Amino acid sequence: MAAVNVASNITIPLSGAISVAFLGHLSNISYLAGVALGAILFDFLYESCSFIKSGTTAITSQAVGRDDREAILLAGLQNALIALGFGMLFLLLQYPLGQLGFMLLNATPDVQLAGITYFNSRIWGAPAAFLNLVLVGWFLGREQNRKVLLLTIIGNVANIALNYLYIVLWDWSSMGAGLSQAISQYITLFVGLVMICREFSLKEIGGLTGKVLNLSAFQTAFVLNGNLSVRSIVIVSIFVLFNAFSSTLGTEVLAENVLLLQIVAISMYMCDGVEYATVTLIGNFQGQGTTHKFVPLLQIALATNLAISLVVGLAAVFFPDPIFNLFTSHSELIESIKIYILWIPIVVLGAGVAYILDGYFSGLGEGSAVRNTYLVSGLVGLIFLCLSTFYFHSNQFLWLALSVFMLSCTLISGIQIPMTLQSNEEKEAVANL
Repeated sequence: MAAVNVASNITIPLSGAISVAFLGHLSNISYLAGVALGAILFDFLYESCSFIKSGTTAITSQAVGRDDREAILLAGLQNALIALGFGMLFLLLQYPLGQLGFMLLNATPDVQLAGITYFNSRIWGAPAAFLNLVLVGWFLGREQNRKVLLLTIIGNVANIALNYLYIVLWDWSSMGAGLSQAISQYITLFVGLVMICREFSLKEIGGLTGKVLNLSAFQTAFVLNGNLSVRSIVIVSIFVLFNAFSSTLGTEVLAENVLLLQIVAISMYMCDGVEYATVTLIGNFQGQGTTHKFVPLLQIALATNLAISLVVGLAAVFFPDPIFNLFTSHSELIESIKIYILWIPIVVLGAGVAYILDGYFSGLGEGSAVRNTYLVSGLVGLIFLCLSTFYFHSNQFLWLALSVFMLSCTLISGIQIPMTLQSNEEKEAVANL
């Protein structure tokens, strides 16, 4: 299950990396930096709502564990309504969101213009993007990982093809990068809906119309999603601030960190695939009452993510030239990147472990534990980022701040695991009596 998840997830950053590569080989580096700033806003808007996928996976997997077909279908429909609401809201507020976002981001006029152009074209894919989060989470919760793999391959191949058409052939630069992202989201959504219609009849879906709006079920979804949203918002905020503070150190520092973060993104998306397998199986075990499988699953998942993180991190350290030559033809950028390359293994290892622990608590439906972890870790990360930028004025300290954030997430989550195991043992003892 994790292998299929990783294979599907890895296409997402690779697709984005190809966009960066197309722009990085243009003569004017401002397009690369501008799209990076525009992507910061979408990271905040989209990834802040990625909790919808986690929540859908957790609720669906527990329904699968109980073998409740109606609850499985309701989990997808109710979360789809929430997702559609977010998507339409962001689309309606596109102008103030764009103006406010670029007002807060510090950049030269040419870089800002490229970023605004990217934002205005990509925002039209918002409704489809949020619905796709639910589709992916629902398929993952039902252990239909091959459908997720097919969806991501189709969507990202479309994105790559459109990037080549718009950026290379038609020279639309940042606008082309945004349009390719938006259109590929709708292509993915269409394919996902076709998959659902092949499995469930419209009559069966229509018969649940009254139950979809059940307030108690919506309350459960909102509470879990609300707690998990804190994690998404904190992670995105830290990376948004990291990029924004990078831009205050100069366009070249921003470009360097954008390229380095491509490696971090690849590792995190791969580890995210193992995380969602963990969410699914923990949710199934919780629904079945087989809690004795929790610890063995955690051991396997942690070992898998540690292996992935080590491979990616060490590859970046020992083979920087061939890797970063794929992203840019500016040799001076690659040379300056090598100064910071040793931070990559630390960041990706911390993220890999933290993601598994997040998946464990999400699968249990313990959203409050995830929320508390990221509230504390986010505060720690914010303090270090501010010190790095406004006191030390150093990119090295920016990477130190990012590392401290990831490691604090791991530590705080880890110390909460024994409490969940103890509570489950007590529940089993009471049941036996």
